[in-house]
Amino acid sequence: MRAAWSGRLARWGERLARPWDGAGSTEPDGASSHGRRGRRPNSAADAAQSAEQVTLTYYCLLVSTLVLETFGLIMVFSVQSVTVAANGGNAFTDFAKYLIFAVVGTVGMIGISRMPLSWFPRVAWAVLGLTIAMQCLVFTPIGVNVYGNRNWILVPGVGTAQPSEFIKMALALVLGTMVTWYVAKRRDRSWHAGWAGVGIAILSVLGGQDLGTVIILVLIVAGALWVGGLRKRWFALLGTLGMLLFAAASMLSANRRARIIAWIHPEGADPTGVGYQPKHGMWALGTGGWFGVGPGSSRQKWGYLTQADSDYIFAVLGEEFGLVGTLVVIVLFAAIGACCLRLMRRHTSIYVVATTSAIGAWIVGQAIINMGVVTGALPVLGVPLPLVSRGGTALVSVLLAIGVLLAFARHEPGAQEALSTSPGALRRSLAVIVPRRNRARDK
Repeated sequence: MRAAWSGRLARWGERLARPWDGAGSTEPDGASSHGRRGRRPNSAADAAQSAEQVTLTYYCLLVSTLVLETFGLIMVFSVQSVTVAANGGNAFTDFAKYLIFAVVGTVGMIGISRMPLSWFPRVAWAVLGLTIAMQCLVFTPIGVNVYGNRNWILVPGVGTAQPSEFIKMALALVLGTMVTWYVAKRRDRSWHAGWAGVGIAILSVLGGQDLGTVIILVLIVAGALWVGGLRKRWFALLGTLGMLLFAAASMLSANRRARIIAWIHPEGADPTGVGYQPKHGMWALGTGGWFGVGPGSSRQKWGYLTQADSDYIFAVLGEEFGLVGTLVVIVLFAAIGACCLRLMRRHTSIYVVATTSAIGAWIVGQAIINMGVVTGALPVLGVPLPLVSRGGTALVSVLLAIGVLLAFARHEPGAQEALSTSPGALRRSLAVIVPRRNRARDK
């Protein structure tokens, strides 16, 4: 008996040590191999599986973005159908204007996704200079002051535009170059001039008193420097300095100071003043329950949430689609973050890794901050939900940033060949996410 088990264990050891070729056998031990038809490796199936893996980032990122954009269009129209009509306007006309921004942003996203990688560092500095010049227009007579923040400009025929949204995109592209120089230990005049440009961009937004956007810009810089290998003590020092500056800016503004105090002591906040929005946002989420009250049936959007289509659109979404709807949105943002991590892991270019990290910190970080504000985990900061909240320039800038990520995904190792030679790549990539049913079961 012992000899028989020893022989069997030896055969199993030899089988495990043998290189696996995918042609496993289900025949019992000792069976003759005579007449057994060997399974030949299926090169077509292997190629299809390889195409699925290298194009997974591209299609997952594209589908997640388009679904979030669709969610945003539905929610913006849901809110505008009430707020615009209440002011005597035409909700369909206003929504058609916003839909134009969505179309322009989507076309721009597709166009940028086809650009070669060498194009982005070349145009980064020009884009940064142009966006800083646009931001300086907020201090001219065409600048618009909204709730104490002077961060918008009046564009004839378009309405208001927010140049700081495009500064986010410009910073991400420039920081990719800055991190590349940092890794290469380049410290010349261009290095110092580049950081001066980054500082001027952030200070120009801070001059307009838009502290929420400044926080997002700092996140973008931190995301790029983290993958660039900046030492942790520098992060600790800069983080402490940033917290002190945030506290100082908050204390100098009576409105921000009141919002922070209301967040720390919500029970003492004025329910008709600074505590009004957070309270009604929580009521909207609580009313939604598991599956919501139904699309278009929100009660809080009827004048109770004054920022229902921008900063607090996540609350209206939770009321109409419930916990399930909010979880779907969270999962979609998590998918975008996962795609960014996959890009950073698969690419060898420092520029691509740093730029991807900056864009990921921007989109995912801003989404987390917005959701934290709505759920009461953070004080009110005035940060919209990317791809979902109303805002034409914000939507276009995020879609253009997604286009940059799609361009990076198209240049993953083997992805460009798979996308150009495989017409069924989308169907097979979706099969990786949602496995197909057993065909034998369907027959």
